[in-house]
Amino acid sequence: MKKNFRIVFRIIGVLALMTLLFCYAMFQGGFVSWFLFYSFLPIGIYQLLFACYPLRTWQVHREVEHPIGQAGDEILVKVHIKRKLPFPLLYCTVEEKFPPSLMKEDTKKEKYLSVQSSKQMTISRKLIRMLFPLFRRHFTFNYYIQALPRGEHTLEKVTIQTAELFGFIKKSYDFPVQDKIVVYPYVHQIRLAHDMASYEQGGALSNQLQQTNTMVASGIREYAPGDRVTRIDWKQTARKQVMMTKEFDREKSTDMVLIHDNNKNTTGQQLVYEASIEMSLSLIEKLERKGYQTSFLSIGEKTYWFHLAQNPHQKALMKNYLLSAQPEEKGAFAVRFREEMAQLSKVDSIFLILTSIDTYLVQAILEAKQRTKHLSILYIHSENPPSDEVVSTLEPLRFSNIAVQEISLEQLATDPVEVSLK
Repeated sequence: MKKNFRIVFRIIGVLALMTLLFCYAMFQGGFVSWFLFYSFLPIGIYQLLFACYPLRTWQVHREVEHPIGQAGDEILVKVHIKRKLPFPLLYCTVEEKFPPSLMKEDTKKEKYLSVQSSKQMTISRKLIRMLFPLFRRHFTFNYYIQALPRGEHTLEKVTIQTAELFGFIKKSYDFPVQDKIVVYPYVHQIRLAHDMASYEQGGALSNQLQQTNTMVASGIREYAPGDRVTRIDWKQTARKQVMMTKEFDREKSTDMVLIHDNNKNTTGQQLVYEASIEMSLSLIEKLERKGYQTSFLSIGEKTYWFHLAQNPHQKALMKNYLLSAQPEEKGAFAVRFREEMAQLSKVDSIFLILTSIDTYLVQAILEAKQRTKHLSILYIHSENPPSDEVVSTLEPLRFSNIAVQEISLEQLATDPVEVSLK
């Protein structure tokens, strides 16, 4: 309403000026007075036409290349602007309105370097591009969004501003143009230092290629054409005087639950939480490639279970959860962890990803150790080395034969990241 009133007021001003110059020329006469009137006449007519020119009739649409990506990627955005009437415009400015979710940056593993750790990923994104339409009906410009942060981002509107030659009349309009960008967490390269294997537990066959790890001799039988020579049992052959070969059972995968602490860490660092999200997805991807039958549990104010074994739908749900997960402040991880472990049937392996530790959680982990064969902890911290308080808190876990691996943010800046499962 204010904009319309301002434009009407300035139209009246232009008409008043034209009337004043005309009256001056009529009463004064002479070359100078008429020259002033006729010189301003085309400018005044243009200003009046510009004031009536409908900016809202423009058509604006955005083209996003690769709207689904990974944190740290950059995407190309093309903004196309069309108009029906080729009214002459000297210039216009186009402003992209970025949502609050894009006021962060993610530089993949480089964000964990000590030089950048204090920045907490927060930045200010602003894009204003000046164009010179003149008589053109269609014009386009491109820009890149770099260092995309994790999450689902919605570009909602484009603002176009323009003015006539002297800037006396200005016009602007917000064009609602919605486009979604989906950015999944960055996936680190993982190297498993110790690989657990089970020949009794687990229901899915392992995809590991190492023969020595994936086969266990379960019996012997007579040699048949096509059997490998390396599998011949020479002792049984000499004893029975018949060529005998070993029979093998394929190794079965290990049932594993990967548990993520979704509560806000004690230091409050956003980078530490992002590291826990990225390592959760990276480990799930690595374990699935190794053939483990895994489940994912995220514990915060609420708990989220994802049974991933041979279930693409659950995998998609888990990735969507990690896409938008944020640290929670109200949850008590130790209490919820103890509750979930009490309801959990016996599982072969538990892997915990933690960003904070206290004595209550240590006690809950020691209780959970009684319900599983293997329990491993990946503790992510921002201090290198960790504080004496953290070291002393973790000591009872190590004494109880629980594998505890401490990893700093700086260590996450290098690939591959070595993770011990045992």
